[in-house]
Amino acid sequence: MGKNKIFVAILCLSFVMAFSQKSTKILKKANTKYEEMSFVEARKLYTQLIAKGCDSTVVYARLGDTFFFNADYANALLWYDKLVEKDSEIAPEYDFRYAVSLRAGGREKESRAVFKQYYAKTGMRAEVHQSGSSATAVEIEIEMQSGRYAAVGSAGINAPFLGYGVRLVPNEEAYKKMTNGKNDKKAEKIKILKENADQRRSSDGYKMATKQDLTQKTKKRSLSSVVKAEQLRPYTQVIYAKSDNDGSKKHRNKWHMKSFAKLYAANIRENGMLENEEELSGEVNTRYSESTPAITKDGMTMYFTRLVPSFDQAEQTLWERADISKRIDNKKEISQLKLFRARKKNNKWVDVTELPFPLNMKGSSSAHPALSPDDDFLYFVSNRNKPINDTDIYVVKRKERGGFDFKADALGENINTSGRETFPFMDSNGILYFASDGHPGFGGLDIFAAAKDPKGNYVVVNAGEPINSKSDDFGYVIDGVSKKGYFSSDRDNEASEDAIYKFEETTPIVFPFKVNAQYFGTIKDTTTDQPIEGVQVKVYNQAEQIVASLITDQSGNFFTELPPYQQYSFVTAKENYQIKKSTIQAAGSLERKELEVKMFREMSVVVDGEVFDLQEGDNLAKILKISALYFDYGGHSVRKSTIAELDKVINVLKKNPGLSVEIQCHTDSRGRDEFNFKLSKNRAQTIIDYILQVGEISNHRISGEGYGETRLLNACSNGVRCSETEHGANRRTDFIVHVNRSK
Repeated sequence: MGKNKIFVAILCLSFVMAFSQKSTKILKKANTKYEEMSFVEARKLYTQLIAKGCDSTVVYARLGDTFFFNADYANALLWYDKLVEKDSEIAPEYDFRYAVSLRAGGREKESRAVFKQYYAKTGMRAEVHQSGSSATAVEIEIEMQSGRYAAVGSAGINAPFLGYGVRLVPNEEAYKKMTNGKNDKKAEKIKILKENADQRRSSDGYKMATKQDLTQKTKKRSLSSVVKAEQLRPYTQVIYAKSDNDGSKKHRNKWHMKSFAKLYAANIRENGMLENEEELSGEVNTRYSESTPAITKDGMTMYFTRLVPSFDQAEQTLWERADISKRIDNKKEISQLKLFRARKKNNKWVDVTELPFPLNMKGSSSAHPALSPDDDFLYFVSNRNKPINDTDIYVVKRKERGGFDFKADALGENINTSGRETFPFMDSNGILYFASDGHPGFGGLDIFAAAKDPKGNYVVVNAGEPINSKSDDFGYVIDGVSKKGYFSSDRDNEASEDAIYKFEETTPIVFPFKVNAQYFGTIKDTTTDQPIEGVQVKVYNQAEQIVASLITDQSGNFFTELPPYQQYSFVTAKENYQIKKSTIQAAGSLERKELEVKMFREMSVVVDGEVFDLQEGDNLAKILKISALYFDYGGHSVRKSTIAELDKVINVLKKNPGLSVEIQCHTDSRGRDEFNFKLSKNRAQTIIDYILQVGEISNHRISGEGYGETRLLNACSNGVRCSETEHGANRRTDFIVHVNRSK
């Protein structure tokens, strides 16, 4: 029989009319349950027909489906074998399911033959997914990827009930530290400066501190212990789905008759084990199933999957719809998976909202969201335009304020097959991991990785053993820093229950091309516009770690490949040139980013677009147009307005390592001479503290002295009546340049 004949209602023949009528009634009820996706209940009814002597391709096919759709490939294979024995010309979708079940059962040769038959019927190119290729080619590819994982085992939270679909939860503190780290660091230094000033005021320390004294004073509270705090782990928690009770019949998923799942959270230990699980707080969990969250990198927005039951009464008569009792009894329940969003407020997930089209679409399911590393794209799974259990992966652009484009795109035939593509996840390098039973693998769902080649086409590789097995393996996630991660599988148990496993990646996945972003550029002299050879280029990540060290060639060029989707800073340095720091936005996989850096010769500064060559004895206060430095009245604590002026000096010192500065503080003649002298010394010391600690300038490059009223610029000495402007000319701080004093 052909495709159209397999679903015709010519079934169980019987010599007794009563038996035929009864079988027809059972068949109708079984088909209804099947169409509602109540596969366990449908299975019982189809089994009754078999027990009554039914020998039908329809029953064999659908009975196999009730097992196949629940990942019980061994039992599915029993009934698909019977289906093929009775009629070898089965519909293409059954060729596919049969081939998958054969592969899961270890019958590789038969599986490849059926896959080949499937591609011939559908007109699809077998080479796209390689399921029809030789065993040797597939085995070599899988062997290449295998053995890259260590410490594969239970994640520690699988008893007494099991879970699946782990997602890493970004550490909010780590994210804030990475994005606001510099501001926090500076604030802490300012706090220490104030404490130092208070300590100086309360003591008799008006005497100018020597370099040795300064070292001893700051030794009590070293900035390195405060500023260089321990790097925070990017992920310290996971969220996953779990059924924690058997549930009453009303609270079970009719697909597999198991209790509905809820979202749980657990903490990640240093070794990757999970502990202290608890139900997710807030408004996310309902009486129906929730699963597979995806969380933005700031940890404040979550997308997740929810089972939403709906009811179809289209087949009822007008009279039945008018009768409330009959309307409730006869309505057909059709469950769909939909995508929702929640916001985090006060450590609870609230403001739950169903996502709009094109993420959710009437008449189909959408599930398993995943975000790109930059949060710009949302990947998800949908069965739109597909049979019941076949799903494809789609992607939609996410807008800056959390909205979405009006069009979702399927990822194309290099990824999507006629089988199931599901549970997408994109790692920090932009590699897309997903589960599929349509690509060549070990059996059932396998985990695959995909990356775009230089032409923009996805290339898919099997993740290999031991991540993949003869069972269903899916839900892969990994922390790009620790290289530890999790996946779900129904291995190791006879009931085909999904459990959570941990792993550690020891070697990156291999593609026939490099997936890194490419950074290149040319470094030139600002004055001559000529390339500079031999410039040292150090590249820092957002954690301020050096990730690359380069040297420019004769043409002033440099090139490096770095992990994509990360922001980097390029620090360029060469003798007799100012140090230059350039920050560049993150580039995607295989994206090329060009930098053009201009470097000034050392001892030069730019003020309002004009270049000044610094000479021995120059006063930076005049060149940089530093306005008056204001301190507390009669004191020496730095005011906010003064900080901006001192930062100008720090900037020059950082760019010119061969330059030193002598700080000279002066007062006007008003007040007692001794008081003015001590006041100027303490103000000089406060400026030194600020430049050393906040600017992180070496102490051998900073010296200072307070001169009180001994170096007046005019005749406004003691007893001479002068205007406020004339007195103001004497209240000044000079920053005297010394060249090559201590380089």
